[in-house]
Amino acid sequence: MSTKLVAMSNIVVILRSRNLRLAALLWVLLITNPLFAVDSLGVGWRGSIARWTQAVAESKLVALDQDSIWTWDVLPNSNLGPGTPERAGFALTPTPQGRATFIQGASVLYDGDPTTAFNPDDFAERFGLMRTSPIFIDLGATFRVNRIRLFPRLDAEHKQLFPRAFSLATNDGVDKGVNLLERRFRTVVDFSLANPNRQPVVERRFASRDVRYIRLLVREYRRWELAEIEIYSDGTLPAGEFVSVPILAQAGPRPLWGKVRYDGGDIQQLPITVQTRSGPDKESLHYYRLTGVGSDRERVSAGEWTRLDSIERGPIVRNPAWSSWETVTNGQVRSPGTRSYIQFRLLLTDPGVVIKRLIIEYLNPPIAELLEAEISPLQVEAGRDTSFTVSLRTRIRRLRSDGSLLPNGDTGFQSLRIATEAQITNVEKVQIDDREVEFSASFSSGEGVEIRLRRSVLQDGTFVQIVLRGTVFRDATRFDVQAVDKRLVDGQLLNVRQSAREEDVDPLSLGGSLVVRVKDEQGELPLVDQFRVSGGAFTPNGDGSNDEFVLSYALLKLTQPATASLDIYDLGGRRVRHVASEPMISGRRSQVWDGRGEEGRRVLPGLYLWRLRLEADAGAVERQGVVGVAY
Repeated sequence: MSTKLVAMSNIVVILRSRNLRLAALLWVLLITNPLFAVDSLGVGWRGSIARWTQAVAESKLVALDQDSIWTWDVLPNSNLGPGTPERAGFALTPTPQGRATFIQGASVLYDGDPTTAFNPDDFAERFGLMRTSPIFIDLGATFRVNRIRLFPRLDAEHKQLFPRAFSLATNDGVDKGVNLLERRFRTVVDFSLANPNRQPVVERRFASRDVRYIRLLVREYRRWELAEIEIYSDGTLPAGEFVSVPILAQAGPRPLWGKVRYDGGDIQQLPITVQTRSGPDKESLHYYRLTGVGSDRERVSAGEWTRLDSIERGPIVRNPAWSSWETVTNGQVRSPGTRSYIQFRLLLTDPGVVIKRLIIEYLNPPIAELLEAEISPLQVEAGRDTSFTVSLRTRIRRLRSDGSLLPNGDTGFQSLRIATEAQITNVEKVQIDDREVEFSASFSSGEGVEIRLRRSVLQDGTFVQIVLRGTVFRDATRFDVQAVDKRLVDGQLLNVRQSAREEDVDPLSLGGSLVVRVKDEQGELPLVDQFRVSGGAFTPNGDGSNDEFVLSYALLKLTQPATASLDIYDLGGRRVRHVASEPMISGRRSQVWDGRGEEGRRVLPGLYLWRLRLEADAGAVERQGVVGVAY
């Protein structure tokens, strides 16, 4: 009650202000909706899952501790050996019984000090080590490695003690649960007794590979030592993955998922990918045991499945009541609401990323019990203006069977947002239950369109169709259909969104998807299409007519931002102007020359050579030509 009283006093203050329209809106919202509070769940703070070690369902190539997860920081051409103890790495050797034992003091093999050396004879009595015993080094994490170098102490007394017949091999450490002695290793160096090594320093460069374990196997009984095995990183890491256990939304069974944050900040600030999926219970996966009778199988718990013999282990499949993984976009969860459990997956590719707290916000109740949508057509020509129809079906739980309002019922919506990388140019019409309705539309370049309806959609089973025009530039372009509602959250008026899931809701269309593919009937799509030049000559005299030389084109199929540069040369080959672009995504783009040189003055009349170069992940494209300048 106290919260509502405070909110009403705020409304009175606003009514005395000049912005009466906003005040009236807030008053209506306060009457029709209670004040909502943002709840949150996640990992890393009291009130949620406090420790990352308690939240993990699966982890691969990510460092994990109670208070954080992270990827190790690494620079190109850096020796990984000296950091091995910090990463809890170690050296070990197999015992005669086939077990592995740690070799205390063997860190001299990789400590970065060329004046200390590893000699197996020094460890023979304590660890039963022989000169031909395999030595394994665990780096403590998996890195991308492209060079290994090894050598003995290089003074006159020890220089000739290098091993002659030996092999050095690597393993990526991905196969969990596999005995180290049974892992498959890839060879880096291999010298036999028939073809021995003759140099104290052995160095091998190779194509980058994922490495966690190093195996050294000396094949001769003569005395040997190694001062260092240097393992060099290329500065990158293989993709790491962290999958959480399903987490329950405590504030109610029908949450409306919101933003994802980390340590109080925007998750988009981190070079990671966040995905989520939601479901009605804590079993996002179903585990099966093979009964041995044909293809018959039975459901078991995850714990029971891990205790089964390998011959009894059946498939692990997604619980059909759970949604598929959806990528968090602009910090917003896209997984279906109204499901009380959520699970997140983090994909980390860059070195030096640390996450101590991950927070997923949510509200209750949702906008709708269920939103289902599709788009048509599902296949178009790249870069061509196309008419699309977006169909949306709603399931809104707002009324009881007797027609009275449900407490905490769905709120409905008055706006729809279609978020997409496609270029939306026009919304031609909106129909609700086959009747055309009034609307207004606002467009954002590279973000899609928001459509505001004259009346709110509150009826269960409402069918909405939107006819719009747009251009797709990249294959597999997604159209994310979102219902938008305004909520009073802790005294502030906020927009909240709920995404629709893909479903075949229009019997007159084919498919049931929100992803549009690009036709490629002639083979590989070009990176650049629809290339146009404004003309063979222009007059940059400032009169407002033909003042600029413009190159326009359509960028297609980009998966990462691309850059473009326009260089202008005189006929003697001297560059007079360089025009660089900001990183660009797929779409219609242009490069402009205003007729001025690098110093800012107009160039002399005459002919000039131009060269446009586009750098993208799919390759580079160059175009060139001649343009005339006249006054």
